[in-house]
Amino acid sequence: MRTYRVGFIGCGGISRAHADGYRHVRNAQIEFVAGSDIDPDGEKARRLADEYGVKLYADHEVMLAQEDLDLISICTWPSGHCEATVAAAGHSVKGILCEKPMAVTLEEADRMIHACGQADVALAIGHAHRFSPQAVRARELAQAGEIGHVKMIWGHCSLDLMNNGTHVIDLINYLNGDVEPLWVMGQIERHRNLEGRGNHPDMMVEDMAIGRVGYSNDVVGLIELGERADQAFAFRIIGSDGIIEVNTPDGPPLKILSGFRQQGWHTPELPGTRSSFHSELEELIDAVEGRVVHRSNAKNGRRALEIIIGIFESSARRTALDFPIEVRDFPLERMIREKMI
Repeated sequence: MRTYRVGFIGCGGISRAHADGYRHVRNAQIEFVAGSDIDPDGEKARRLADEYGVKLYADHEVMLAQEDLDLISICTWPSGHCEATVAAAGHSVKGILCEKPMAVTLEEADRMIHACGQADVALAIGHAHRFSPQAVRARELAQAGEIGHVKMIWGHCSLDLMNNGTHVIDLINYLNGDVEPLWVMGQIERHRNLEGRGNHPDMMVEDMAIGRVGYSNDVVGLIELGERADQAFAFRIIGSDGIIEVNTPDGPPLKILSGFRQQGWHTPELPGTRSSFHSELEELIDAVEGRVVHRSNAKNGRRALEIIIGIFESSARRTALDFPIEVRDFPLERMIREKMI
């Protein structure tokens, strides 16, 4: 079994979730080596160092130059994802797990994809919910025709598009078999003028967002985020002959109403209970070793970002947009700067 030397760029709270995931992989030996952070003496960085024995650096370029690393977890704020990914790819690492959202702009996402492609680096984006047992089983059931022909997938959560919204959109994409989106229409509302929230303090955010996405298989995705949306991270797959619910608040993680079975709501068995982070990182190692294409690969991460950018731009233009979305900046920032919202 191969040994992989792991480093972290960004040593905040999410880096410890990554570290725990690495520690529990079953397909490799893991050696924790180093981490870089803008505040290497801070409490969170010191906690990672103390628990996992990593050497701390204040500059990731110095860390990458001085340490021989195989795998990198990028756990910075979103505005740092592109530069950190490009830097890591330039130092011949083998695999990168970059936290969500992939980047702030599509131009940044394309730079990341190009750099990792040139260096033959496996790049995955941290949409860990693709590995949750209920999402995996729901996708299998939907694709097997358990509820007939899928018509709509509705997902909702709290916070904003670039925070929880990227998980909602990516999981809708996953539940729909990662088919291509054809068009998007959206609207946002921003009245509290917030700058930063939780793990994204480097970004301006909206208070509410709604998006509607049409896919090439005629499925429609409906996205609701923010203060007036249902605050649960939950989904409903609506078919011609039934419904699948994922993460129902105060209910089972997965339940089905199937007209074919004519037995009312029932709860199927789930495939295991391992942490999504554990499975996500095991698949990164499998991708590095050429056995699989990571289900959260950069192409899928970029697609989620493209839908987010499309919702913002649709709100700015007050019209539906066809894919590809030809926008290279971050529309929310432009909308605020031009006093559109």
